[in-house]
Order: sequence, then structure tokens, then C-alpha cells
Amino acid sequence: MSWHFDHLAFNTPDGQLLQEAFGSLLGLAPGRRPPFPFPGRWLYQDAQALVHVIEQPTFDETALSHIAFRTDEDAATVMRRVRASGLPYQVAQVPEDGIWQIFVQMPGGLVIELDAKAGSLEGV
Repeated sequence: MSWHFDHLAFNTPDGQLLQEAFGSLLGLAPGRRPPFPFPGRWLYQDAQALVHVIEQPTFDETALSHIAFRTDEDAATVMRRVRASGLPYQVAQVPEDGIWQIFVQMPGGLVIELDAKAGSLEGV
């Protein structure tokens, strides 16, 4: 199974400030974001969303939310590996895109998001 870096995600009280900083420093520009049920924005380099901004007014400062990796493997294969690891996890699905997101709590508190192709997780 091979993995590719996908994006970094940040929780922030002010998405506009973070967007402007990434824009001026790295040239990232806002672009398409699926209709998640919480506010935010995605910042792109060309066709790749490299930074996901999650707008959380309850946060006092910007904080890393998670680091995401993607694979071409199907979600059921990834899920079996995650379960075998024994690490705590949560599962979500990207609205409209159908990509499975498996958020794994790593030792020390870091969260990684593993993105896998749409498919059924039933029976896994």
C-alpha cells in the first residue's frame, strides 16, 4: 500500500487571516470545498488543495488539526489495517466526493487522516 501526502488541516478562529497568510507566503489560493456541515475553506496550489482551514470560533489561536495522506487502495483494505493497528479512529465520508476519511489518533496526540477510494465499508 503506498501513501501520498494530501493536505494539512488547521483549526482557527479566523479563516480569512490564515488564508491571507498562506496566500502571501506560498501563493495558495482559495478553491472548491465540499459542503461539509461546518465552516471552512480549502487553499490550493494549482489543482491540489494543500491546506484545509476549519473555522472554529471557540479556538483562541490557530492549531494543527491533522495531517492527511491518500492512497489508491480501497477503503475496506485501509480500514482492516487501521483496525489491526489497535489505534483509536473515527470514520467520515467527504460529501459529494464519497472519499472515506479515517481519522487515526497517533501516540502523542497527533491525528492523521487516511483518505481512501469510495466503496463499501460494510462488513469490515
